[in-house]
Amino acid sequence: MKNSSYALKTPWADALNDTDFKNYLLEEILPEYMVHCRWYGAKTSQVKSRSFYAHDPYRYGNKTAHMLFVEVFFQTAYSENYFLPIALVSDRSETEDKWVLASVTVKGKVAHIVDALATEDFRNSLMHSMLQNQNLPFIEGTIVFQKGRKLKKLEPQSVLLDAEQSNTTVVYNDQYFLKIYRKLFRDRNPDHEITHHLSERAGYKNSPTFMGSITWARRGKYDISLGLMQEKIVNNGTAWEYMLLQTERYFDNIERRKLKITEIPKVDLYKRCAPDQLPLVLLDLIGIETLTRLQVLARRTAEMHAALFNEKIHHAFVPTNFTEDYRVWLLNRLMYQFDNRISLLENTYDQLNGQAAEWARIFFDNKEKIKDILLNFDHDSLNSQRIRIHGDYHLGQILFSDDDFYILDFEGEPESTIRDRKVKQPPIKDVAGLFRSFHYAVFATLFNRSASQQYSEEELFEAGGRYYRAVVAVFLDAYVQKAFDSGIDIGYYQEIDFLLRYHILEKAIYELGYELNSRPNWVVIPLKGIMQILNND
Repeated sequence: MKNSSYALKTPWADALNDTDFKNYLLEEILPEYMVHCRWYGAKTSQVKSRSFYAHDPYRYGNKTAHMLFVEVFFQTAYSENYFLPIALVSDRSETEDKWVLASVTVKGKVAHIVDALATEDFRNSLMHSMLQNQNLPFIEGTIVFQKGRKLKKLEPQSVLLDAEQSNTTVVYNDQYFLKIYRKLFRDRNPDHEITHHLSERAGYKNSPTFMGSITWARRGKYDISLGLMQEKIVNNGTAWEYMLLQTERYFDNIERRKLKITEIPKVDLYKRCAPDQLPLVLLDLIGIETLTRLQVLARRTAEMHAALFNEKIHHAFVPTNFTEDYRVWLLNRLMYQFDNRISLLENTYDQLNGQAAEWARIFFDNKEKIKDILLNFDHDSLNSQRIRIHGDYHLGQILFSDDDFYILDFEGEPESTIRDRKVKQPPIKDVAGLFRSFHYAVFATLFNRSASQQYSEEELFEAGGRYYRAVVAVFLDAYVQKAFDSGIDIGYYQEIDFLLRYHILEKAIYELGYELNSRPNWVVIPLKGIMQILNND
């Protein structure tokens, strides 16, 4: 935090008209503050320059905030845009230190420049503006506050959600979440678009209800999403937490019964299987309650896809066929990503040992075979349709609540551009993402368990693989049946199988980069996922 050595020469409302203060803000205050923010995603990138733009001050009551749109230019010739509203307060007790950008003097008295979202008056003004559907003139357009159909009049009381996130979330009256987007896209945020569509048009019940939005609408240019208001869902935690608990129980049951791993049946990989068709040993180890809940999650997933598929008017959501243009787009992305992962793995191979090193060698030995699989995407043979999908679908994006599941966070894959996040893709790609998340739940459980006195690591990996086969088989059976019943064009069995395996391979290659960069000890998980596709094992 900057100290109070800088003296403001103008009233706060006019501060951005002062060239000296603008330079101080740009060159001293913003760089130091933003680099410590969770939502600033380029902490290790070399910055070339920064700029910001704002317009008329945002007035609420007798106070003023400045809506800053900060553009950061990097040495690699790309840039990112961030949203940062700032306010001036005289009392430091109004906000925590982490929200203070700098201390300054105003007419000889110390004051503090803070992130305006840390002040309740500013937060509550946003709710008031939304309730009134206000349009505020702003730089080449308007800031549009849109009220959702189900948002009722209230006297707002607000707090900031105390969690490390890539966005900032305001909680109103313990009923509504307002997600303020910090990193801005050059278009409407997919989270905003899909949440609005599911709630306001499609009537989908198992995602948070759309309650409102804040958009910077600009004449003749793309709109920019600034915020999304949703209804709070009372829950028992995420589906990730739920699956970790169930997976732990599975391994506990094996050890308690002193089973030989070879006694656990091995169902066919990525083939449909209803719970009552599973061998009794698996049914007993996993538990019928867990399998029943997985069926519920599968149906909710298919219902989400049906809500995204059954749109006939709004072009952004109308289903479309596979085309040569889509194939070119897909393969360009995958080939670049695949080559990047090979290079990463080569550079970090010496850091690997044990099973990770062995599977990495197999990966290198089979890189041409993997590339052939990726290139074998024949769009002419695909008869299903593409739709807008979740795009980053995993167990952490799902809430578990009273034996039901609610799907969240439709922003899309973090590495992807805004254009790529909005490309219509096969709904089976979301299923593939969730299956990779099931796979992660198995390994995360094993990594966190104490060393077993009864089984070797290799035996536990094998037991985990047999569990994974069973849960995805049950999920796939319920998903496909519900998709067929709902009229979603996901293709027939051979096409479903091809797309599922193809996108599981794609997801595992994507994960390989993340693990090599962030936690090499977990690189066995995507490597094993790739091995499964290569060997059908």
